[in-house]
Amino acid sequence: SASTTLGRIAPAGEELSMAISAYIFTASAAAAASSAALAGRAAFTPMAKAAVKVSGAAAQGSTSGKAGGAAVVGAPAGKLRVLCLHGYTQNGEVFRSKTGSVRKAMKGCEFEFVDAPHSAAGAFPDSEAADYDAADSAAEDVVGPRGWWHAGENAAWSPGQPWVRPAMASVCEGWSDSLDFVRHEVSSRGPFHGVFAFSQGCAVASAMLREVADGSLPALAGVRFAVLVGGFLPRDAAVVSHMRGGGTPLRVHTLHVTGTEDTLVPRPRSAELSELFDSSQSSWLEHSGRHGVPTGTGSFRDALRKLLTDASEQTP
Repeated sequence: SASTTLGRIAPAGEELSMAISAYIFTASAAAAASSAALAGRAAFTPMAKAAVKVSGAAAQGSTSGKAGGAAVVGAPAGKLRVLCLHGYTQNGEVFRSKTGSVRKAMKGCEFEFVDAPHSAAGAFPDSEAADYDAADSAAEDVVGPRGWWHAGENAAWSPGQPWVRPAMASVCEGWSDSLDFVRHEVSSRGPFHGVFAFSQGCAVASAMLREVADGSLPALAGVRFAVLVGGFLPRDAAVVSHMRGGGTPLRVHTLHVTGTEDTLVPRPRSAELSELFDSSQSSWLEHSGRHGVPTGTGSFRDALRKLLTDASEQTP
């Protein structure tokens, strides 16, 4: 499997808050421009306003971690474990390679990448492969392109007929199997404290968080933050009904990321997904790119750290 298996340190309750706070402080100190004065009292000062468009909770008191004075004493008692769910035609290893700068920005977290259960090899015309950062189905030593669901409309597809993108499918073929698969993976690899997902993976992540809100999936009960990049609400009515549950907003600190040039999943589609979450705990970051994970520097880095700070202040 291309999935990455990491340690199993699992802080909870107050220990989790301390771990997140310690992580933020550690990352801030590492980013300080000067190393002068190692003695004295530690300080954590607000950062400058992000350069790209950031709105919602992240825009309120956005900070750029800076530590002045003291050296950081100690490290987090336990690292924060983040469940990572890739997009259509990617896999865990491809997603890992696309998030290197993000993982660096969130230094101190551990990232667990899961491969979707369905093969997506040959799932769409070759002319569209580049739009999805597809995994190489010809390589012998990789999992190959995977998907969380396929468009049911394409089951009887033949050359010359229109091809339906999974994001536009009215029937999400394989959805239930994927949820069963993720439940098993989460239970065997958890617990987790955060989620990082892209495109199709955002829908699966949101469905899992709905189940947590309904009292299931104890391995995800400690999740306090979610980064959802290019996410969308599927068009399958049964899937949407499952994701909405009773309609109570999901109380998880979320960062919704969208690209101004994203024609596959424009912001209105991501906004539909964001409505599942408590708006008072939701933030937005808009970058100038297309459908993909932006570089984890500058404003995106600041928003990620602000998200973790907000999560650390949440009452268990």
